[in-house]
Amino acid sequence: MKRRIFFKLAGISALSAMVQNVFAYGTKNSVIDSNSMTNPFRIKGNWYKAALHVHTTTSDGDVDVPTRLQQYREKGFDVVAITDHRQTNDLSGYTTRKFLAISSIEFHPETYSGAPTHHLLGIGLPHPYKYNNSLPAQEMIDDIKSKGAKVFYAHPYWTGHTFVEMTEVSGYLGLEVYNDGCESTNSAESQIYWDQMLNKGYRLSGLATDDVHRSEKVGKAWTMIKADKLNEKSILDALENGCFYASKGPEIEDFFVDENMKVNIKCSPVHKIAFRINGAGNGRVFLSNDSQGLSSAEWDMSKKKPKWVRCEVIDKDGNSAWTNPIFM
Repeated sequence: MKRRIFFKLAGISALSAMVQNVFAYGTKNSVIDSNSMTNPFRIKGNWYKAALHVHTTTSDGDVDVPTRLQQYREKGFDVVAITDHRQTNDLSGYTTRKFLAISSIEFHPETYSGAPTHHLLGIGLPHPYKYNNSLPAQEMIDDIKSKGAKVFYAHPYWTGHTFVEMTEVSGYLGLEVYNDGCESTNSAESQIYWDQMLNKGYRLSGLATDDVHRSEKVGKAWTMIKADKLNEKSILDALENGCFYASKGPEIEDFFVDENMKVNIKCSPVHKIAFRINGAGNGRVFLSNDSQGLSSAEWDMSKKKPKWVRCEVIDKDGNSAWTNPIFM
């Protein structure tokens, strides 16, 4: 081989390796080593309605912290995480026996790929937090986690991100499967991103949020969390363990896989029940034949041998609820 060609090929190989290393940064740590998340329908506890992506005038919302929290109390929410951009809030004095306000943040480190910045939620980040915009993405995630926060990936569809950006960082527990704030650009749902990550072995949970900036949008989507008590530790532990489901309307009453590999769900009346699994075919859909709707479904997966299964239910008005995946 000629000397010039050899060095040219060597340079291309080195560049390729460097790019692969950047895009794979943190990938190993993103995969949860445990066999499964906690199935909230199989344990004792209380259900709490949570808003986990909320903005105020501290960043780009339309009302201040006290007004925003009162709006959610009036809508029957039990938990509110104020996630202003790059800033935390002093929420001392707002938590009561029946209502929990959690200091949190939405943070925006630069991507390694050159795409628009990451949008990530740090839920349970103590105030005050000194935001360092110069930190590389992984260092910023690690620093926020070191303070006790639980990190989730926000609206990847709206951000224009792909599997590349989602796998170049690690340490987040899940993603927003639905973000009502992104409805205006028709980019609210991120199920495809979720399934792609699950198919590659990333054990991620799914939140639903309303990402409120304007008061008329309060309470459009939520996450139902199963926890022992209404305190910050119990709620953050439940988020860590995937002990919740996401919704913008329907209620899910039960979801499990029995010893014969039959997956079952019970829910409020809906028009459609869709089981999703990995692999070709990707699941099974059940449709209601009458105005009463479907309140349950069972599907035999024994011949499919899936690695994971999750379920989405959709009511007659098009409102969905999503379970977290069960891993086989």
